[in-house]
Amino acid sequence: MITLKQLQWNNCFSYGSNNKLLLDDNAVTQIIGVNGTGKSSIPLIIEEALYNKNSKSIKKADISNRYVGKGYSIKLTFTKDDDIYVVSIDRKNSVKVKLEKNGEDISSHTSTNTYKTIQDIIGVDFKTFSQLVYQNTNTSLQFLTATDTNRKKFLIDLLHLENYIELFDLFKEEARSVSTEINRIQAKFDTIEKWLIDNKLRDTTILPMLKLEISTEKEEKEFHYLTEEIENISEKNNKISKNNQLLYLLSQINLQEAQNCKITAKKSYDSLQTKKGTHSQVVAGSQHLIKKLSNLGAACPTCEQVVDQSFITKLKTLETEKILDAENEIEQITNEIRRIKVDNQEFEHCQQIETDWKEIYRSIDRNLPKTILDKQILTSRLQSVQAKLHLRKSQLESNAEENERRTKHNTRIVVIQEQTESFLRELEECQSSLNKQEKLFSNLEILKKAFSTNGLLAYKIENLVKELEDLTNQYLGDLSDGRFTLQFVVLNDKLNVEITDNGKIVEIAALSSGELARVNTATLLAIRKLMSSISKSRLNLLFLDEVIGVLDDTGREKLIEVLLAEDLNTYIVSHGWTHPLLEKTEVIKKENISRLE
Repeated sequence: MITLKQLQWNNCFSYGSNNKLLLDDNAVTQIIGVNGTGKSSIPLIIEEALYNKNSKSIKKADISNRYVGKGYSIKLTFTKDDDIYVVSIDRKNSVKVKLEKNGEDISSHTSTNTYKTIQDIIGVDFKTFSQLVYQNTNTSLQFLTATDTNRKKFLIDLLHLENYIELFDLFKEEARSVSTEINRIQAKFDTIEKWLIDNKLRDTTILPMLKLEISTEKEEKEFHYLTEEIENISEKNNKISKNNQLLYLLSQINLQEAQNCKITAKKSYDSLQTKKGTHSQVVAGSQHLIKKLSNLGAACPTCEQVVDQSFITKLKTLETEKILDAENEIEQITNEIRRIKVDNQEFEHCQQIETDWKEIYRSIDRNLPKTILDKQILTSRLQSVQAKLHLRKSQLESNAEENERRTKHNTRIVVIQEQTESFLRELEECQSSLNKQEKLFSNLEILKKAFSTNGLLAYKIENLVKELEDLTNQYLGDLSDGRFTLQFVVLNDKLNVEITDNGKIVEIAALSSGELARVNTATLLAIRKLMSSISKSRLNLLFLDEVIGVLDDTGREKLIEVLLAEDLNTYIVSHGWTHPLLEKTEVIKKENISRLE
């Protein structure tokens, strides 16, 4: 249970400083005072403390007492179960919010997050809190006049049934996700199935490849040879003619003569020439001496001695013999030189024969034919070879094309067979996944329906509103002497409210202010009592602002009697009327500053 225990505030609305109100001190307390003193501001201060807003939408700048102008502060103490919470607000230029739990500061880094923490602790949102805690003649309980959707939302928030909504949203989102997955798997399944139908093989025969052993190498060589021969026939025939001439010249050379030559090398006769020269000098010397001796007179012209003629004769004879011997040697040498020259000429002749033969032999092209080429014959041969090549290439191309066709045929069969096996496995997996997802989707749809506003939530609300209806009618019976009754009607999953006046159904809008005050107060008391037994957000406080003013004396007495019997805390805001059995807090305003007494 949440018990609002003490409210302290400074300079809020028309109040000055140091205001303090014990909120759980009495069962029923009257707040009295003349109009404009600030009686109705107290619940607004509580709202500001807990939610940073108020049900009259008064701006923050207008909360501070304009006659004081020092900002404002609020301190609210409340308990939840065994924990004590204190909310402290100090607002001047900026707002400072502090939240303590059992003396420990548990404030967040920002005011917004701190207020969110406070709301989580209170357990109801601002709108629900305001309707439960504050009731006046201008702001009635909207629960009774709200639409079916808002009425259900009020009860869901009030009774903390939002877990059902969260679970419904969870199951709804999961069902949407599973539905998307089912559609994805089904699309994949359909695609695979269509592929299997479109690519079903009627013939699975693998065709053998044709042999490509047709050789055209010989014909191609001959083709190139003949082409070149025809292109170069003039040049070729010139070569053949020259080659034939060389063959003729070669045949005219008597190589046997050279091979039979007995002279194996050329011989030098230089030494013989030297000897011949020496002997010639001897002849010349002797002849000169004989001539000189012949010209010599009887006496020596130099010494004038008598010359010995016998001695001269001997000398001449001796020199003559020398001449004869030398000439004989010269003749022999000359004959030898002549013979050597003849041998050398024979050797050189044989060598020349060999040289000529070798040069001609090397110049002869043995690959050339001896017969002059005939262009017509070559052209005919070329055409024949060309025809053979074309035939063989045609056969080769035909076989290659057929092999290409067979390769495509065989590849298609192999690929389709492999893909078919893979797709069949994938199809089986898809079917298995589809079955699982469809089963999951079916279960989620059941859960979604179960946790929808028309499922368990509707059942829960229906049972709770039945209890609320009984409690409301108990209070309403006391407040109206059994005249009015309230009934929650569940019709086509709609939650409607019917008010009867002495058994006749009346519209809520047709009730007078006093009648509506009775119905609203009875409903609020019933809600508060119901919450005390089922909700973690049970609140101890209820402000009835000027509700007394629209009731007659009997109605007032009945209301006080009912409220005094409650174990919670109610504040009745009024002016001009007091009840002797009630505790009273008076609001006095002096010089534009209100205070409590």
